[in-house]
Amino acid sequence: MHSTWRFCRANLLAGCFVVSSLGAVAWADENTAPATTPSPASREERTSATQDTQRVQELQRRIEELQKQLEELQREMQEVRLYIEEQSQETIPVIQTNLTEALRFRPGNYMQFQWFDSQENRPGEGFQMRRFRISQTNTIDPRTQMRLSFDVSTGSQRISAELRDAQLIWDIEPTVERVGVQLLAGQQPLPLGYELERSSAEREMPERALYNRTMFAGERGRGVFMRYGLSNNSFAHFGFWNSLSFQDPQQTAANTFANVGSTLAWHAGWRYYTLQYEFGVAGFFGQRPGFTFNDPTNNNQPTQVRKADREFIYVDASVLDFLAEGLTLRGELMLGKDRVPTTRTVSGVTVPRFTRPTNILGYQLQATYRLNYRNFFTVRYDVFDPNTDRRSRRDSTTTWGFAYSYFINPNARLTFAYEVPDEEGTEVRNNAWTIRLQYRY
Repeated sequence: MHSTWRFCRANLLAGCFVVSSLGAVAWADENTAPATTPSPASREERTSATQDTQRVQELQRRIEELQKQLEELQREMQEVRLYIEEQSQETIPVIQTNLTEALRFRPGNYMQFQWFDSQENRPGEGFQMRRFRISQTNTIDPRTQMRLSFDVSTGSQRISAELRDAQLIWDIEPTVERVGVQLLAGQQPLPLGYELERSSAEREMPERALYNRTMFAGERGRGVFMRYGLSNNSFAHFGFWNSLSFQDPQQTAANTFANVGSTLAWHAGWRYYTLQYEFGVAGFFGQRPGFTFNDPTNNNQPTQVRKADREFIYVDASVLDFLAEGLTLRGELMLGKDRVPTTRTVSGVTVPRFTRPTNILGYQLQATYRLNYRNFFTVRYDVFDPNTDRRSRRDSTTTWGFAYSYFINPNARLTFAYEVPDEEGTEVRNNAWTIRLQYRY
């Protein structure tokens, strides 16, 4: 009973407090409220202002966060920069040393494996390793280099090794924009025309023209010459040589490295070149030594062959994108006087075909069309006349050559070539097929 009374009294007091509070609030609203009721437009403006304030506050908050992130990123970047500076003081000299050491040795190896058929059953037909060239260029210092190359597939069995290039190069006046002053010495390609200096790995046809193979066998001489830059697009060259190329029949018959006949030859030339055109002229002058042989047509009596002057003039030109994009035209003319070093067999004895000097003519014209970066077509026409004075019975040979090259990749090429020689006089069945696979490194 007493508890019930206390509960009822508590409820009564709470109800009185609520009623009095509501009345106070109502009285305060009546005294503070404006005289007129707010319009809907005023409420929308207050709502929009509240939202704008919230957006500004949110934007300020995000800017503050971005500033903190930027400051943190700047600190990290500063740490990275300091780390790189510390490491570069140690690693850059190491990198420079390693790069210099790497450039001291540059390989230039290539291998040519082929199938060859000439209708004559001559040596070298069938499958063979035509060339296995091991080459390298060593940089001794920024101005001097040494170039070495060997062919390790020579001889009748194509298994012998032979020195091809042993060249020392000294840049007396080095330059990047043009040829400066350069001295080259050793066993090296002869700077005559455009074909003798071109590497066998770059030529479009399997072999060089007949007149170059005959008069400058091996395409290399032993001597010293200088290139002297005249402008950004031209240079002169001149030098002194042994009189015979290193594989000339007289040189190989003498079986010596020395200059046969002890008479030096000399050469001089000039070359002009641009990105599209190239033109050159050069002369070679020396002396071919004499020798004695037993003539089987005269009871094997000793016959003296006199020495002969060697005089050659080369003129060559090359044009890229000739008349059409992708068409390259090359031409070369050789005018000379020499005793041609070819031989023939009489009664089982090898004797010289020519015993006195003759006027010589050789020239070629070659067109190569680039269908795309993989497919190339080449046509070459070359003529070799070893005795232009012999009008009644000329000895000239005209050769048509056709080749198709497919580049498997920039360093691998497959070539199909067909050559048709046409000799004056008796017809000889010696058309030649060559299918060659070349890899280069």
